[in-house]
Amino acid sequence: MSSFHFNHQGGIERASYELASELAAQGDELTLVATDVHPEPSPPLTWHRVAMPKTPGFLIPSVYPARATKSLANATFDILHNQGGCALRRQDVITAHSCHRAWWTMKLHHGEAARALLNPLHHVVLRVERANYRPNAYSRVIAVSAGVGREVTEHYGVPAEKIRVIPNAVDIGKFQPLDAAARRARVRAQHGLDDDDVALLWVGKEFRRKGLEPLLRALPALGHAAKALVVGGDDPTHYRTLAAQLGVADRVIFAGHSSQVEDYFAAGDAFVLPTLYEAFALVTLEAAAAGLPLVTTEVNGTEDFVVDGENGFLTERDGGSIARALAPLVADSTLRRRLGENARRMVSDYRWDAVARRTHAVYEEVLEERARR
Repeated sequence: MSSFHFNHQGGIERASYELASELAAQGDELTLVATDVHPEPSPPLTWHRVAMPKTPGFLIPSVYPARATKSLANATFDILHNQGGCALRRQDVITAHSCHRAWWTMKLHHGEAARALLNPLHHVVLRVERANYRPNAYSRVIAVSAGVGREVTEHYGVPAEKIRVIPNAVDIGKFQPLDAAARRARVRAQHGLDDDDVALLWVGKEFRRKGLEPLLRALPALGHAAKALVVGGDDPTHYRTLAAQLGVADRVIFAGHSSQVEDYFAAGDAFVLPTLYEAFALVTLEAAAAGLPLVTTEVNGTEDFVVDGENGFLTERDGGSIARALAPLVADSTLRRRLGENARRMVSDYRWDAVARRTHAVYEEVLEERARR
């Protein structure tokens, strides 16, 4: 399995490491192909280290595949499985964690093309992505959501019959700690939240794309008990000013980045993510695992999981729509509890052991197809 990095911090890197660890635990002999693995793997996982020259960041998606492919020239594997954009020149299975072309198109449609065009990284990634999905460059594509599957078909002509949708998973136990009540009390006290306050949790690194502004615009239409609890490391200056203009500055808490975000899920009462675009909205699964009802836009990942009126509400990306979705949750703790319990029950299918079994089944497909040929 190849990825530039495997670790427990990033998105693709963390998901890839979790999957690899579970595949090994289920009996697969698996080698990680990467420049860096942290923490270093323990048997039965092994690591094939790819040495990289000093390389500008924007060139890594192009340089790594060449270096990794060359380093594997004399290696023999039954299956070559690539994770994301840093793919080898040869592959049996590629996991599409996103479709960069779809992201690029979204930027163009929302007036952000200039900044994207000036960043050479995007041009390199798009070139590598085209190579990844050229005809006969793969046997199967694993898409992390149905939406990503549609995107690689639309933008690169990947045949639907070669796509298998296998979502990422969530460490459910991490978001259901035995001391959840104590964590909730500590975080709420730290930020001045009373027992009667309804904490509308928002988590993300990109305030604009993930819809913090429409959430703030929804607050004036909700009761004073509704408080926005914002967790993320982006610049809050514009949003502090907007909250003051809307008269809700005292109802918006900017908590900053947290390395223990699970504590904030314990402190929340509902989770809100009116995002513009996602490849797979893992954070919604984390919120569901914590037992929070979900209010989110219908994007990749959420469309596969959020059932309107059962575990949350789907909303448009504007303050009025978000306020209408949140109003019953703010007013009714019984409804919050019922939808949150449904969300927690439904997320139980998103486990790494199940993802590993389904991924292994794709390997078997490839091997059987190869044997027939």
